[in-house]
Amino acid sequence: TRELLNSFHALVGEEVTNCGGVVTSFMGDGAMILFGLPEPAANDAFNAARCCVGLSSRTNDWLASLPAPTASRLGFKIGAHHGTIVASRLGGEGRQHIAATGDTVNVASRLMEIAADQDAEVAVSDKMLQVAGRDCELFKSGALRGPVETQIRGRSGSLAIWLWQSAQDAA
Repeated sequence: TRELLNSFHALVGEEVTNCGGVVTSFMGDGAMILFGLPEPAANDAFNAARCCVGLSSRTNDWLASLPAPTASRLGFKIGAHHGTIVASRLGGEGRQHIAATGDTVNVASRLMEIAADQDAEVAVSDKMLQVAGRDCELFKSGALRGPVETQIRGRSGSLAIWLWQSAQDAA
C-alpha cells in the first residue's frame, strides 16, 4: 500500500506543479489541490481545468500499468470548483501545514462524490468552467456533458455542474 500511495502521490504532485497548483495536503489517496497561492492569478481556473485533464490522463495510464488485480480495485474522481477560500498556516514549530476552508472547498469535495455517483472522472461547477473559458482543456478533450442542476449535500439550493469523462473512458 505504501508503494502504491507513494507512486500516486508523486504523480499528483508532479502534475499539479506542472499546472501551477499546490498540493496542500494528502489524505490517504486523496489530495487537496489549490490554485492561486500565494496570490490569485487570472489564469488559475484555466490551469486548474488543465490539471483536471492531466491528472485524469496520467492516473488512467498509471492504473493501466498496474497488475490487473490491483488496478481493478482502484479508481479516481476529481471535483473542481472556483471561488474564495480561506488558506491558513496552522500548526506549531515542529509541523505546519496549509489548511483550506470555506464553501468552495466543501463544494469541491461534494463534487467528487457526484462524479462517483454519475460515473464520471471529473465533476466541475459551471462557475469554474465559465471562469476557465471555452479554450480550457475540459472543452477540448474527452466528453463534457451538462450543465445539470444538482443538489449539493449540506448546501441549500442547487448548483449547475458539468461531468467530464476522458476520451478513452467515454468510448
